[in-house]
Amino acid sequence: MKRPDIIQLIIEEQQKIIDSLEESVERYRTASDLDEESTHDPEDFSQQTQAKDLQLRFEKMLAEAEHNKTFLEKEKENIHTEVGNGSLIETDKNWMFIGISVPVFKVGKKEVLSFSEKAPVFDSIKGKKEGENIKIGENTFEILKFL
Repeated sequence: MKRPDIIQLIIEEQQKIIDSLEESVERYRTASDLDEESTHDPEDFSQQTQAKDLQLRFEKMLAEAEHNKTFLEKEKENIHTEVGNGSLIETDKNWMFIGISVPVFKVGKKEVLSFSEKAPVFDSIKGKKEGENIKIGENTFEILKFL
């Protein structure tokens, strides 16, 4: 499998996250738009404020998710020779993408794991090259190649 193909699959997973966040933003936008001319009790306005707060939180998460998708699209053709932000690694047990986190999915017989360069494990594997081992939790993986 080639780098652009796997990254495209990650982009598709990221798009699912974006779609879900867009639905949440719209749901809370609707909930926060009470008709202020109508008769409401004070609790209605309290719920309106909570809905607006949630809408703003989801909008922030949505902006970050869209930023991550743009990052992925730019990474399709990049080549990495050591573990770093944007690396796609084939190990003896799975594929790993460093840069963003999406739910685990399968490509062929191997799972694709992804995590952010902000994840605590990143510092311990940063800079590793082909043939080296990386340890994540109790598991050890051999880096077969970078895509």
